[in-house]
Amino acid sequence: MNAFGLAPLLLIFPAIGVLFNALVGRRFVQPDYYRLRREAAPDAAIAAHNDPAGEKWSGWFASLMALGSFAVAVLLALSLAGNDFDAETITLFDWFNVPAANFRVPWAMQIDTLSVTMMLVVTGVGSLIHIYAIGYMHGDPDFSRFFTYLNLFLFFMLILVSANNYLMLFVGWEGVGLCSFLLIGFWFDSVSNSNAARKAFVVNRIGDFAVILAMILLFIVFGTLGFDAIFNSAAERFASGEGIAIFGREVSVGVLLSVVTVLFLIGAAGKSAQIPLYVWLPDAMAGPTPVSALIHAATMVTSGIYLIVRSNVLYEIVREAATQGDVWLHSPNVVAYIGAATALLAGIIAFTQFDIKKVLAYSTISQLGFMVAAAGLGAYVAAMFHLITHAFFKALLFLSAGSVIHGVEHGHHHLAHDAAAPDEHGFDAQDMRNMGGLRHQMRTTFWVYLIGALALAGIFPLAGFWSKDEILAYANEYNIGVYILLTLAAVGTAFYMGRQIKLVFFGEPRHPAAEHAHESPPLMTVPLVILAALAVVGGLLNLPFLTAGAAEAAHNHPEGIFLALEGWLEHSLASFGLTEEGLVNLPLLDPASLNYLVAGLSLGLALLAFGLAFYVVYGRRPATAEEPDPFRSIPVLGPVIWWFAILPLNTLYMKFVVPFFNRMAHWLAYTVDWAFWHDFVHDNIIRDLFVGFARFSSSVLDRRGLDGGLVHGAARLARGLASALRVTQTGYVRNYALGLFVGVVALLAYFLLSAG
Repeated sequence: MNAFGLAPLLLIFPAIGVLFNALVGRRFVQPDYYRLRREAAPDAAIAAHNDPAGEKWSGWFASLMALGSFAVAVLLALSLAGNDFDAETITLFDWFNVPAANFRVPWAMQIDTLSVTMMLVVTGVGSLIHIYAIGYMHGDPDFSRFFTYLNLFLFFMLILVSANNYLMLFVGWEGVGLCSFLLIGFWFDSVSNSNAARKAFVVNRIGDFAVILAMILLFIVFGTLGFDAIFNSAAERFASGEGIAIFGREVSVGVLLSVVTVLFLIGAAGKSAQIPLYVWLPDAMAGPTPVSALIHAATMVTSGIYLIVRSNVLYEIVREAATQGDVWLHSPNVVAYIGAATALLAGIIAFTQFDIKKVLAYSTISQLGFMVAAAGLGAYVAAMFHLITHAFFKALLFLSAGSVIHGVEHGHHHLAHDAAAPDEHGFDAQDMRNMGGLRHQMRTTFWVYLIGALALAGIFPLAGFWSKDEILAYANEYNIGVYILLTLAAVGTAFYMGRQIKLVFFGEPRHPAAEHAHESPPLMTVPLVILAALAVVGGLLNLPFLTAGAAEAAHNHPEGIFLALEGWLEHSLASFGLTEEGLVNLPLLDPASLNYLVAGLSLGLALLAFGLAFYVVYGRRPATAEEPDPFRSIPVLGPVIWWFAILPLNTLYMKFVVPFFNRMAHWLAYTVDWAFWHDFVHDNIIRDLFVGFARFSSSVLDRRGLDGGLVHGAARLARGLASALRVTQTGYVRNYALGLFVGVVALLAYFLLSAG
C-alpha cells in the first residue's frame, strides 16, 4: 500500500476547516445564538442549554477536518509499514531557491516513523478534543472563532512535525506559538486572560530566538538546513576529525554542536516549559479547557521534545565527543539535569495549588521534565513512549477537569436562578475547595478521572507505569543523580494526584454548587471514555514481546525479543545506525527483563504517597471551603514546601520581568508610537508636508499657475487678439476693397517671384 501522495491532505484538511469557520462559520452560529437569547431567556447561560443547529455545522465541520487528517496519518503509517519503513519526502514546491549561491530550501514533507508518530498523536487526540469542545463551548457567541483557531493550530502543528528541514519546522514552531497566544487569550475581554496570553508569547520568544541562532550556526557551517544533509555531514566530519572554520577560528564538530544543542535546549525550554522558562504554562490555564488539553498537555508543549529527538544525531555526537574529552560542555547531561530538576520543582509547586487546572498544569511541566530528561540520557524511544502515553492520560485529565468545571458551573447557575440562594459573584468553579463529593453526581467523570490520575501517578498496570518506569530504568543505569531527582518527582506526582482526587470527588460537598452539579452530556463524556481506554492499554506500545523463531535482533536485543515502538522508531533515529557503525554509543537497555528493583521501588513509593495523601493528610479534611489546607499543618515539611512552591521563578518573573516588560511596553506605546511616530512622524512630517504641499498646489500651482497662467492667460491673449483684429473691421466698403486689392497684388507678387 502506498498512500504517500495523500500526505498534503494532512495540511489541506485543517486549512479548509480554518477557511470555512473564518469565512462563514459565524453566519451559522450567530443567528441561532441571538434567537435563543430572545426566545429562551435574556440570560445567555440559560440560552446555552438549548441546541442551536448552527453550532453543529461549525463544530462538526472542524472536527471532521481533524478526523480527515487523522485518517491520512493512519494511511501514511500503513504505507511506511508496507514500504519496509523507508522514509519518503514529498516536495510540494521550492520555497527558497538561489542557484548562484547553491541555496535551496524546499517546502517538503518528511514522512518517516518519527513524524508519523507525532501526526497520529496530534490528529488522533486532537480530533477527540475537537469533538469534546463542541459540547464544552456550547452557547459561546464566538463558537466559530474558537474552532477556527483549533484548526489553525492543527495546521501549524502538522507543518512542524512533517518538516524535512529546520526552517520549515520553525514556521510551524512560530505558528503554534501564535495559536497558543490566540487560544489562551480567547476570552480577551478578561484582563487576566489577556495578560496570560501575553506572558506566554513573551516567554516563548526567548526560546525562539535561541532556535534562530542555532539555525544560523548550522547554515553557516553546513550550507543547508535539511535534516538528513546536516546529520550526514556532521557524522562524516566527526568521523574524519575534520575541523570547522567559523568566525575566524577553527573548532571541532563536537564543540560547534555542543553550542547548537544547548541553543536547541533553550528553545525546547520555552515551548516545553522547562526551567527557567516554565512560568508561562500555569497562567495558560486561563484559556478554555479544550485549549489546555490540546495545546498545553498533548501537542504544542511536546514540540520541544520532538525538536531534541529529531536532532538526536547532533546530541549523540556531542555525547561521544565529551566522552573523548573533546568538549567541556556536555549538552546531553545539561538536558537531562534540566529535565529532572524541572520535574521535581514543578511537582513540589503542584502540592499547594487549589485550581484544578493549575494542578494539572504543574503536573504537565513535571512530566515534560521526565521526557526532556529521557532525551538527555539518550533514551529517545522512552521519551517518545512517555510523550504518547502522557498525551492519552493528560488530555483525559484536562478534559475531565473541564467536565467537572462544566458540572459545577451549571450547579452554580442553578443556584443563581433560585431566589432563596445567595448571589455569589466571586464564585470560582475551578477552586477544588468549592468541590467535594462529586463522584455521586458525576459518576462517569469520576471513573475516567481516577483512571487518568492513577496512570499519571505511575500505578501498575496503566500506561503511565510502563513509560515512566522505562525512563527511571535508563536513569538508574546511566545517571544516578537524574534517577534520584526523577524518583522524588514521581513520588510527588502520586501525592498531589491523591490530594486532588480526594478534594474533588470524595467527602461531603463543600459548596452548594457541588451538590447541584450534574454529569456532562455524551458529546463530552464519550471522548473521555476513549481516552481512558487508551490510558489503560497504551503501555502495550513498547512492552517486550516474545516472537517465536525470530532471528538475533539488532541493538543487542536478545533473540526473539521485540519492542514495537522501538522497532518502529529506530528507522527514523539515525543514532541507532551510527551506534552499529561504532561512531557513537547510544545508551541502550536490555529489554528482555523488567528492572524489578526500579519498578517495584517506584510503584511502592507511588502507592505510599497516593495513600498518604488520600487517607492521612486529607483523610477527613477540609470539611469546609474556608478550612486551611491540611498540608500546611505537617510539621516543618508543610510550611517549607508551601513557601518553596510560591517563591520560585514565577515570583522572579512577576517582580522583574513583568515590570520591565510593562515599562518597555509603556515606552513603546507612548514614546515611540505616540510621541515619535504619531506626533512627530505623522503630524510633523507626514501631515505637515502633505498640508504644505496642498497649500502650495492650491495657492501657487492652481491659483497662479493653472488659473492665473493657463486659464486667465489664454483669455487675455484671446481678448488682445480680438481687440487687434477689431481695428480692421471699420464697416466701410472702400476699406474692404483696398484690402482685397492689396491681397491680389501680394498673391501676384508671390507667384511671379516663385516662377523667377
